[in-house]
Amino acid sequence: MSTRDRSLLRRIDIQFPWLKLVVVIFIGIVAILDLLDLTISKIAEPGVRLKMAPMSRHVEIVKRDLYGKKLVALTFDDGPSNATTPRLINVLKSKDAVATFFMLGSMARQNPDLVKQVEKEGNEVASHTMYHQNLPRISADSAIGDINEAKSILNDILGHPVKYTRPPYGNVNNVVLDNTGTPLILWSVDTLDWKNRNPAEILEITKNQVSEGGIILMHDIYDTTVDAVGSIIDELRKEGYEFATISELAKERGIKLENKTVYYSL
Repeated sequence: MSTRDRSLLRRIDIQFPWLKLVVVIFIGIVAILDLLDLTISKIAEPGVRLKMAPMSRHVEIVKRDLYGKKLVALTFDDGPSNATTPRLINVLKSKDAVATFFMLGSMARQNPDLVKQVEKEGNEVASHTMYHQNLPRISADSAIGDINEAKSILNDILGHPVKYTRPPYGNVNNVVLDNTGTPLILWSVDTLDWKNRNPAEILEITKNQVSEGGIILMHDIYDTTVDAVGSIIDELRKEGYEFATISELAKERGIKLENKTVYYSL
């Protein structure tokens, strides 16, 4: 205890004896906090960086507060593409938003580092099968092989299995249901971005069709889609929406996603 602190205690002891204990406790707490160098950060939204306690004080954690929010999921098919996906990742990062990328195994095999980067930035990676075949229109063996090959490639790249699959064209039959081995995630908002190639139209369709728990379908292989994403995020946030991965959306809604089940929204 410093000389100044001892002097303060002597004066308080003479004039206000009952305050001595309070002051001692207060000084002790301040000293402990100063010793530990703790920083208490107020939690904000949607992305909050918290400084950790002394043993991990150089590590920053981004905490996304989704509780009680109107949530939607941005999803992107057919990538990853070296020409467009990196720019999309940067747009999402600049907006503190995340998405789920339903990747083709054939594209992931060509761009393994990009697959890892997508996940590293807080997004979710899922399967869009291997070669984008219309699974109900090919043989059962071919469909099963296509599904399993994509999952194997993504597993090898990421070091863990993917949780979800989106069948190409949204087409499902009993073979697909019984052999995919994951929940099947379709969509509630079809932006038709592959067809219109128009950022303004993509935005307008999204605003007209979106609802809470919705799953928005886009493709990260088109520059026009990437051009639209920033405006989509800004406009939906004005309407009170926040963005979640499929896993986050299911968790916040208390939904346990089941194999052999198709989901259009959550």
